[in-house]
Parts: sequence; structure tokens; C-alpha cells
Amino acid sequence: MKQKRGQKSALKGGERGWLIAVFKGIICGVSFLGCQQPSEPTESAKQFVAIAFEHVLPLQEICDHIPNNAEAADSTLMAERYVDQWIREQVVVHEAENRLPQDLQTFEREIQAYRNALLLHHYKERYVLQRMQQEVPEEEALAYYMEHQDLFILMDYAVRATFLHLPSEDDQDLNFIKSALMAPDTTPSFLLQQWCVEHAAVHSLNTETWWYLEDLIQEVPIELYRTEKQLTNRKLITFDADGRNYFIRFHEHAFIDGVSPFEVVKDRVSELILHGKKQALLIQLEEDLLIQAWEQGNVQKLILD
Repeated sequence: MKQKRGQKSALKGGERGWLIAVFKGIICGVSFLGCQQPSEPTESAKQFVAIAFEHVLPLQEICDHIPNNAEAADSTLMAERYVDQWIREQVVVHEAENRLPQDLQTFEREIQAYRNALLLHHYKERYVLQRMQQEVPEEEALAYYMEHQDLFILMDYAVRATFLHLPSEDDQDLNFIKSALMAPDTTPSFLLQQWCVEHAAVHSLNTETWWYLEDLIQEVPIELYRTEKQLTNRKLITFDADGRNYFIRFHEHAFIDGVSPFEVVKDRVSELILHGKKQALLIQLEEDLLIQAWEQGNVQKLILD
């Protein structure tokens, strides 16, 4: 009996060595050929690179996961990793099949539902992309905004503001900074933009930029005691905090519970419009397909007694 066991072990070892040699040869082939399509479609389908509990891993499955333009070394590494992961998964699945009660192994409905959801998602996304523009004209967005202003009530203050800040020891050109921030035209702002870049000053100088106050305070830690009154102040505000000089000026404001300025919610308006168009397009698709299926006799409803 011992001798037979030894012979059996030796035979398994020989089989393992043969399989390893074959696998290495196939992997080298994968690397050399770059997983190009075979001359006959069934050629790679007949070749297997691993076996685990009566399940086989076709060569073509590996080829499908390796880019044709991959380098030889990369192809080898990707193929080996894929095979190792496949074997690991099969081993664990086999254990689960043997350990779980039979009633917990019936996943057909769940699998079918997941497959249907996956197919529907990708088909609908492609259908919409092919048939619907992804940009909303500003006139359309503005009209939607005016008609649905109840959807855009502010939960935080919104302000148009310009600001900059820099280390306190860098106190040169303070008069230039102040005069540029208070200037009514764009020329000083352009010069100030250059100055900020040269001096690595943190800045936001576009007078058309809107901020939610909570976000702005993260950039400029201004203390507001009488918020609504202070936000209406159009003068330049300067202060020091944590070793930095801060300069900020409010240009426009909107209060909590008021209607948000269009510029603040423009992107959200576009998203709402696109979402509505997408839903309408998909509903029409379903209706058209349903009518076609009934007309062609591909569906029927059975009446239960």
C-alpha cells in the first residue's frame, strides 16, 4: 500500500510538472502573440490553462483580459495573475458549495435580476448618449430657473467676492493691493493677478465668482457678528489672522431663505433639465418597444382562473 501511495504521489507530481510546463508554454505563447485572434474562432476555445474542481479556464478568457498592445513581460504577468485569481476563486466557491445549505445556493433569480439590471443600465445609457444633447442652452436653463424658483431656495448665504491673503511679513505693496481690489475697472485686477502669481499669494479675483459663505470662510476666516449687514458692505475689509494678511471685498449677496442667484445654481439647473429629458426619453423608449412587442405578438398576458 505504501508503495502504491508513493507511486500515486509521484504520478501526481509528474502530472503537476507537466501541467506547469504546459501552462508556462501557453503563457509564453500569450506573451509572444499578444493574444491575437486565432485564424479559426474555435482554436483558443479548445485550449485550457487551468482546471479546478471540474471547472476549466479557457485560454480565450485570458486573452480577452489582456490588451493586444501589451508588452510581452506585462502580458505574462497579467496572465499569471488572472489564472492565480481564477484558481483561488474556484477553490473558495467549491468550499461554499459544500458548506452552505442547499436553500442558500439558489441564486438564479438574483443572478437573472442582476444581469437584467446590468443590461438595462448599459443599453439605456448608450441609447441616451446617442439621442440626447448633453449641453443645455443658457436660455433654456434660465427659463427653467425662472419657472421653478421654489427649487432653488438658499440654505446658506451666497456672495460674490474677491479676496487674497499672504504672510504678514510680506507687507510690501499693500497700498497697491488695496487700490487694485477697490478699482472699478479690470486693468488693476489684471495687474494684481500677475502680482499674486509672482508673490505666491492665495487669491480669487474674478468678480463674477459666487461663493457659499461657509465655503468662503474656509478660505478667508472672517468673523461675522452681524452677518447680513456686513455682507452688504462693499468696502474693502482687511484683517490679520494666524500670521497672514487678508483682503476681501463683497460685490453682491443673497440671503438665506431667498432665491439663489442663477449663476450659483446654473449647473444644478442643467442637471435637472437633462435628468427630466433623459427620463422622458426612456419612458418613450419603453412605450414604443411595448407597443411593438404587442403588435408583433411577442408578448401575451395569461388570465389566471
